[in-house]
Amino acid sequence: MKQHIVLLAAGLLLASCNLDLQPENGLTYTNSFKTEKELNATTSSIHYFLNSALSEDYVFQTAGVVADELQEGNQVREWNPKSIIDAQDWKKLYDVIFEANLLIDNIDRTEGLTESRRNYHLGQAYFALGMSYLTLVQRFGDVPVMENSKVIKAYDTTPQLQVLDKAAEYAQRALDLLPTHDKLRDINGSPISSRQFASKGNCTALLAHIYAWKGSIIDLYKLKGDAQEAYRKTVEYATQVIDQKVGSYQLCDSPETLCQLLSEPTKTNPEVVFTLSYDVTRSIYTTTPNLVASAYTSWPVNETKTLGKITSETTARLYAETINAMYENNDLRRTAYFYEIDTPHEVDGNNYALFYKFRNGVYDANQYAEGGKDFRSLNADLVQWRLADLYLLRAECNAKLGQDASAIADLNVIRSRAQATAYPAATDTEGLQKAIYLERTKEFLGENDSHYFDIIRNGYYATELKGKFRVLSAQNVNGGALVLPVPAGAREDKDGHLVNPLIHQKPYWVQYQ
Repeated sequence: MKQHIVLLAAGLLLASCNLDLQPENGLTYTNSFKTEKELNATTSSIHYFLNSALSEDYVFQTAGVVADELQEGNQVREWNPKSIIDAQDWKKLYDVIFEANLLIDNIDRTEGLTESRRNYHLGQAYFALGMSYLTLVQRFGDVPVMENSKVIKAYDTTPQLQVLDKAAEYAQRALDLLPTHDKLRDINGSPISSRQFASKGNCTALLAHIYAWKGSIIDLYKLKGDAQEAYRKTVEYATQVIDQKVGSYQLCDSPETLCQLLSEPTKTNPEVVFTLSYDVTRSIYTTTPNLVASAYTSWPVNETKTLGKITSETTARLYAETINAMYENNDLRRTAYFYEIDTPHEVDGNNYALFYKFRNGVYDANQYAEGGKDFRSLNADLVQWRLADLYLLRAECNAKLGQDASAIADLNVIRSRAQATAYPAATDTEGLQKAIYLERTKEFLGENDSHYFDIIRNGYYATELKGKFRVLSAQNVNGGALVLPVPAGAREDKDGHLVNPLIHQKPYWVQYQ
């Protein structure tokens, strides 16, 4: 669905009818925020939209996927412009932004709200704003920044460094308002178990990621700004998470324990900082937001399939030789992340590595199906950040700051957990920064969509990505080739008539429209 920035607030106003709210008239929500129950409907809506908007990232998941074979999406992976132009919109992220602004603009209407409950709801809204604007910059570069939920006008794009500063401002507000995760309470006073909900911990992690991205794009695009200061801020915020200053987070004791906990999302995983939760109970149709892990899922995780189906019914496939080249033989991730990796699983002449990081499925009874059940979904949250991410992000930024000893120490924390050889190993032939990037690839393989953004943050697009990425000029990159084009609906109506003259297509993408 396309959106028109000129009509953004009005369009998103209609989307909020999902909340079953009854406004005074078509323009205000005066009657919709009188009680905390009504306010909480908007907080819930923010998280509903956030879950959907962040997880639906087909283009960058596909462009950055580590795979020897893809069932579909090869043209996206090759960055064929015709496959990219209309492949992904930004509407859902602006749905989140509208809902968050709506809450902020109207929370003073809520009667009898205590300071702690006010802080909780505002904190969720500010976190969602910070997360949405970071994601918009990562996916689209320069983007519009909404003033509030009331202003209906044509919005121009804002330079991405300014958008990131706004994202950091929102994340800091959330951090100042919210408690640590263990003290989060819902409207009924019950503890909140889901780490999708904002707390001091994931707000601090958000700030670490905002500044890491800010420093990297200053370097990548040669923008005016202090990349080194941004990297120092990432180190500062990542350290707060690692040192348990903003909540209790601990590394799992082994990759095997990590996989077991990733496969049981209702259990407490001490390593998870921010996740998009999978609510199996919401309806009989719900599926995991983790589309990345789902793409790798085959037998034996999907018990309704057989090994022979891997080439016809699994979206992303890896060869055993690829995995054995990626991981040292003694690396515990090799045997934890992949099912019986040392046993041949041959189909059509290829020996496949069977992804086993997430191990359990959700099934629906079907008396007519073989085995009496249908596979509905992988049973998995989409873990955006866990403690290992903060260690390796801090290592990356320390390496960029020239603080090699600190960077190596963090890199070796993650290698030690996997019983991999400490840095420098014999395979570490391309320097410390590349070793940290490769460690992120090994640690988070098949877990989320971070791989593309890890590549861009380190400037490795010409060697680590495929197809057109390898021939992009500096002019192409500065013209927006590494981000998505401005969605057509931001400028035109469904009939192609111009409705917002302020927004212009990025130079790189103009030639392909």
